[in-house]
Amino acid sequence: MTDKHPNGYTKEMIRELLGTSCPQHVAESGCEERKRKGREMRAGLRPYPTYPAKKVGPNFDENGKYIYPEGSGFRYMDPNSEWGGKVS
Repeated sequence: MTDKHPNGYTKEMIRELLGTSCPQHVAESGCEERKRKGREMRAGLRPYPTYPAKKVGPNFDENGKYIYPEGSGFRYMDPNSEWGGKVS
């Protein structure tokens, strides 16, 4: 097997023709990076990310669940509707 490209040029000839525009290192794409990091985490080479278990503040209860303000959201059936039970 030869080192020639199908068009007849060798790698050295292509580098000489391209000069400084010949790419030296091609960075990995975002998808490749996520795959690599996942493989490293499963192999134990990289720690898994940790996230805070529960949120704190005046809008959250003791379990970290969001407390919706009174009157927020919507009623499924509006009995005062002129259409009689329209979903609001």
